[in-house]
Amino acid sequence: MNVIFTQLLAGLQVGAIYALIALGLTLIFGTLGVVNFAHGALYIIGSYIAVLLLTGLGLNFWLVLILTALLLFGIGIVLERGLMRFFYNRPHTDQILVTFGLAIVVQEALRWRFGANPLQYPIPSWAGRPTFFYGAGATPPEGSLAIPMPFLTGFVPYPTFRLTLILVAVLTVLALFALLRFTKFGLTVRAGMRDPEMLRFLGVNITQKFSIVFGIGALIAGVAGVFGGPIVTVSPDVGMALLVPSFLVVVIGGMGSMIGALVAAVLIGMASSFSVLAQNYTSDIAALIGADSGIVQTLFAALQQIVIYLVAVIVLLVRPRGLFGKKGVFE
Repeated sequence: MNVIFTQLLAGLQVGAIYALIALGLTLIFGTLGVVNFAHGALYIIGSYIAVLLLTGLGLNFWLVLILTALLLFGIGIVLERGLMRFFYNRPHTDQILVTFGLAIVVQEALRWRFGANPLQYPIPSWAGRPTFFYGAGATPPEGSLAIPMPFLTGFVPYPTFRLTLILVAVLTVLALFALLRFTKFGLTVRAGMRDPEMLRFLGVNITQKFSIVFGIGALIAGVAGVFGGPIVTVSPDVGMALLVPSFLVVVIGGMGSMIGALVAAVLIGMASSFSVLAQNYTSDIAALIGADSGIVQTLFAALQQIVIYLVAVIVLLVRPRGLFGKKGVFE
C-alpha cells in the first residue's frame, strides 16, 4: 500500500503539470477556436521569469508566483491583440503554423540570451522539507508536517513542493470553473462561444472578453511554469517537450472540453507513474510469465517512453472525439 500510495501521488503530480498546461490550451480553443501551439513557450517564459525574480531580486516565492502570473496575463493579452486576432477566421492549419513558428522564435531567443544549459531553480526552504504521511500507530517526527493515513504502514515521505503543486492545480481548476460558471463575465464568455455576433448586436464588447480569456490561459501557463521549473528543469527546449504530451491530453479529453482535459491529465499522469513502478518489478514479472528478464526490462523501458501515445491510441480508437469531445469540434 505504501508503494501504491506513493505512485498515486507521483501520478497526480505529473497530471497536475499536464492539467495546468492543457487547461490553458483547451480554454483558448474552447472559447476562441484557436489552436495555440505557442502555449509551451508561455510555460517556459513563466519558468524563466520565476528564476530571474528569485535569483536576481531574491523575492519571496509566493510573490514571485503572483508577479509571474500577472506578467504572463499581460503577455497573453498582447499576443492575442497583436497576432492571434488576425487568425480567428483562418484555417486551423494556419493557426498551428504561426503559433508553432512563434514557439520556435521564443525557444531560440531564450537559448541566445541564457544559453542551452538548464538554469538552477532555487526552491524555498519550506519546499525542501518532506511531508510525512503516516499510518496507524506511527508517530511522526517532531516539528514535521505530517498527515495521517490509516491504511499506510509506518511513514511515507513525499516532497512538500510537489504536494503544493497538486494543491495549487486543484485550486486553479476550481477558480477557473467558478469564474466561467458563476460570474457575469463567465456567462458572457459562454454566450460568446455560442453566438458572438448576437452579443455584438446587443452592445457587448465580446472581443475584449476574449482577450481576457486568452490572458487567463497564458496566466495558467505561467503558474505551471513557476511550479514545473524545479521539477522538469528550466531550459529553452522544455516548452516544446511538454507541448506534445499536453496537446495529447487535450485531444484525449476532447477538444474544447475542460473536464476532459482534467480527466485525461490524471489518466496520463497515472499511466506514466505506474509504468515506472512496473519497470521496478521486471524480474518478478519475467519470472511470472517465464520470459527473459532483460527482454522484459527493455519492453517496460520502451513502454515508459510511449505510454502517453499508447493511451491516446486506445482512447481515440474507442472514442474518436476524445473522452468528452463533441460532434463537429475540430473535425
